[in-house]
Parts: sequence; C-alpha cells; structure tokens
Amino acid sequence: MNNEYPNPWNFSNIDKNLLSPNGKYKIEFGELYEIAMGAPISGECYLILDDKKLKLNDCCCGPIIWNNSSNKIALPIWTKQRNQKISIVDVTNLTITTFKKEFRVLHFNNFLDNYLFGIDSPIYRRTTLNFDIEKEEIETIKELK
Repeated sequence: MNNEYPNPWNFSNIDKNLLSPNGKYKIEFGELYEIAMGAPISGECYLILDDKKLKLNDCCCGPIIWNNSSNKIALPIWTKQRNQKISIVDVTNLTITTFKKEFRVLHFNNFLDNYLFGIDSPIYRRTTLNFDIEKEEIETIKELK
C-alpha cells in the first residue's frame, strides 16, 4: 500500500486538497468504500460551488487534484471493469470530460496548464503519467446540472 497521504487507499472529506487553491470551490465525497478487499476506495463525488452541490460521478476515486487557476479538477473514476479513467471537471463551463484511455490505479501529483502528472499503479508495475488533456481522445463531455 502507498504510505503517502492522501492516496488511492486513504483519503477523506477533511483533506486540504479538496478545497480549490482560491478557496471558492470544494469537492466532497459521499460514503467511501473499498471496491474490493484491500483495493483502493471509491464513492459518489460532488462539486460544491456557491449554493450548489453538483454530482460528478457515482464511482470517483482519489485523491483529486486542482489546477493552479482553480478552474479545473482532475479526478480518477472507476469503470465497470475496475479500471480507471481520467475525468476533468471544468468549473467555468460546468462540464465534466471523461477520456477514453484506461489505467490501473491513478495517483495525481501535479496539474499544470493542460498537463496532468502522476503515477499509474503506485504499487505494482508503476508507470509515470504524463497526460496532455488537449491531445488525448475524449470519451464523453457532460454538462453538470
């Protein structure tokens, strides 16, 4: 297991990274549960802005990461096959974009401009993540309501 906190196996609603850098927005999780015994955790995920609570996904993972401008959030989401995909929430346009590429277990460590950096599978067969959101194939774009 990854001992760095927060990590895909250990995060919660009191984590400082859930608040946007400008302090205006927040991510909140519903009940968190292991997707399998000893596996990373998952739960419903919401964007809190102004007086709204917008549901992002039923199977979000963590930890999430904001860009420095506080207008985009990257979050891993679980697929039915227990792989992960990257979703980017655009706070300005109130959209969530999910990309087609699949990963094992994502752990983000930086979100700079249109680039997302981190690790895929921090425990087993670790690989570096360098993800350009402008060049990757998009699966869906949904408006948040």
